[in-house]
Amino acid sequence: MEKNTGQLLTRRLVLRAWRETDAGALFKYARDPAVGPAAGWPPHASVEDSLNVIRTVFSAPETYAVVLKSTGEPVGSAGILSGEASHVAEIQADEAEIGYWIGRPYWGQGLIPEAVNRLLRRCFEELGMAAVWCCHYDGNAKSRRVMEKCGFRFHHTESGAVSPPGDVRTEHFMRLTKEEWEASRRLGLRPLAERDIPEMQALFRDTVLHVNVRDYSREEVEDWASCGDSAEHWRRLLAGNAFVGAFDAQGRLVGFSSMNAGGHLHSMFVHKDSQGRGVATLLLSEVEKMARGYGVRRIGAEVSVTARPFFEAHGYSVVKEQKAKACRLCLTNYVMEKVL
Repeated sequence: MEKNTGQLLTRRLVLRAWRETDAGALFKYARDPAVGPAAGWPPHASVEDSLNVIRTVFSAPETYAVVLKSTGEPVGSAGILSGEASHVAEIQADEAEIGYWIGRPYWGQGLIPEAVNRLLRRCFEELGMAAVWCCHYDGNAKSRRVMEKCGFRFHHTESGAVSPPGDVRTEHFMRLTKEEWEASRRLGLRPLAERDIPEMQALFRDTVLHVNVRDYSREEVEDWASCGDSAEHWRRLLAGNAFVGAFDAQGRLVGFSSMNAGGHLHSMFVHKDSQGRGVATLLLSEVEKMARGYGVRRIGAEVSVTARPFFEAHGYSVVKEQKAKACRLCLTNYVMEKVL
């Protein structure tokens, strides 16, 4: 991969090559013990230490200083790794890895997701990558949230990894394909209201009858689908839950989910023709964001047999298996939860 000598711009940031004159700013943020160790590198000990990093590690291709447009100061770093430079063992020739960090004063402002989204565009549109990886050490919830916001899906976990400082850690790997990324860019999200009930009913019924039938009998899915026939049922759900819908470029509803102030995720349904295209991942990221806005720290959901693998891949754990009543019949599902 040849070094990019240009700049990448976002609404609030300039991503550019590191300069030796940035050493002071780099040391200012990289010396913080709350920053480096969580990402697997030791705090910088001096400005000279930071200068050496700029001359070596940060001189690699596609390594960018994250610079605030408002001040011109570098406050973090982000970059794209590929081939042997990546530490993802199973990375392919047409795949890349993104890494990042930002100084503690700028945590929680959405700057790193903004930078990562620009790097994703570079990977998929400019470098021709088929998939992008991200990884975080166990316990680094802030880094995981960035990945979730940017659409990455959990791929696998590796235990016994030796970090650069030399300690043994558990590492979680997440991945985003070009197809998933393109789907998320084509979709629009908005809150759902009573005017959307007919479209919600149709999507719910179609999904249950054509997707969930893989794991339930015909009698069970027909009973389940009939639960959505009443418009009053949907009005009650809308009154007690915040529903968000995903719409395609033609304005058609292709999926919806919901969250309430208590942290209960009631619904997750995706049209049969939009399965596997990143719709559910986009919706889940949105409702989890809503939960954090409510101050929720633990999300609960009752999940079908069909949806269980999806939720497990996104960090949810089974609390128990149960029989839940649809209309007349009791169907197997799972109580699952995730700690944010």
